[in-house]
This record gives sequence, structure tokens and C-alpha cells, in this order.
Amino acid sequence: MDKNLKYIVENYIEFEEVIREAKISSDKLNELIKNKLVPEASYSIKSDITISSSLNDNHKVIIERKYFHPSILQYIKENAKISNPEKFKTIFKENLLANLKNHAHQKFAYGNVFDENGVINGEKVDQALEEEWNYFCKGVYGICTLNNNENDIIEKEIAIKRILDFIADKSSFTAEERENRLKELNDEFNKATSNFAPYQRELSSRGKYLDKLLRESNLDDLVKK
Repeated sequence: MDKNLKYIVENYIEFEEVIREAKISSDKLNELIKNKLVPEASYSIKSDITISSSLNDNHKVIIERKYFHPSILQYIKENAKISNPEKFKTIFKENLLANLKNHAHQKFAYGNVFDENGVINGEKVDQALEEEWNYFCKGVYGICTLNNNENDIIEKEIAIKRILDFIADKSSFTAEERENRLKELNDEFNKATSNFAPYQRELSSRGKYLDKLLRESNLDDLVKK
């Protein structure tokens, strides 16, 4: 099996399996997605199939399979009976904001939405959280976070920004300090961030920043496979 297909099949749930596990109809799942009560599929795989027979005829079929992050089962369980979709959105954004406010490294997130007194800029943070909500609904965070939830979204945002800050300032550290800091950042990044399908890895935040840093520092053994 192709390594990208293998990654997706092993880590995601196909549409038919979702409705079977959740005990709902395909129409109900599509309704939940449309109402933004569960995220869209993270991956879509299209297959061109040729059917042939001993009569020397053939027929071409295109099959599309959609794959969701496993967390969709929990979101279906929690949200299937919500009559007002805005309720889920409100709760989701409130959780994002609470996680941000309580984070020890909050100043790194979203270009720093806190002023020098620790007061949050309401307009800036509202815009950032609205963007995160849209990414979540589109299935983006089902690709790049481990658990596809509010905690991982904030953790990933801050982990990436801390890595970028380290890259900009790494020349000010000794070799030992750089290695220790990089190991710390690697641990933090891995708590919330996925490995990515192989074809995505090089251009992902993990590939562009963390993998590159680890290899440059001769810490190849820490690169997650």
C-alpha cells in the first residue's frame, strides 16, 4: 500500500465507518457537517476504477472516499441533538479563549493579543478565534493536531510560534543551551501536533521548522517517524 494511503487509513475513519460506529444515517452526518456541528472530512481519496470482462468490454468508475479524524465520533455523540448550531461554536471559541488565557506562554500566540499589562485585545483575539473555528470546521485541525480539539489548537499555535522565536534568536544561546531548548520545544510540539501524511510532511510546520532544526542540531533520533 502507498505510504500516504497507509497513514490515512491507519489514522482516520472513513465515512461509512463513521455512520456505522455512530449509528446514524449518511443524511444525518451530512446534516451535522452542513450545520457545523462536526468538522468536515480531513482527507478525500478519489479512485479511478476500470471494470473489464472476458467479453473485451470495460467500464470506468470514479469512487471518492472521505476520511475523518476519529474525534468526529465524540463530536457526533455530544452535538447530534443540539438544535442551535451557534451554541457549539460559542462553547468552542470560549474554550479556545480560556486555554489561551491560562497558557504559560500566551504571549506567543497570534502575534501576541495581550498588551504589556496582560490585557487582551478583544478585536484581535476575536478575529484569531474566528479563523481557528473556520479551520476546525473545514477539517484542517483533523490533519495537523493529535486530538482535534480546543486544547491542541492553542498548544500547536504557541508551540510553532515558540519555535519561530527560537529560530530568530538561536545565535544568542550556547550550543548546550540550544540543544536543551530545542529538546524542550520538541516535547511541547509533540504533545499536540500530528506527524502528517508523508506527502505533506516537508511543507508542514513540523517539516519546515522542527524536523529541520533537529537535523541541523544532529538530533535526528528525535525526528518523529
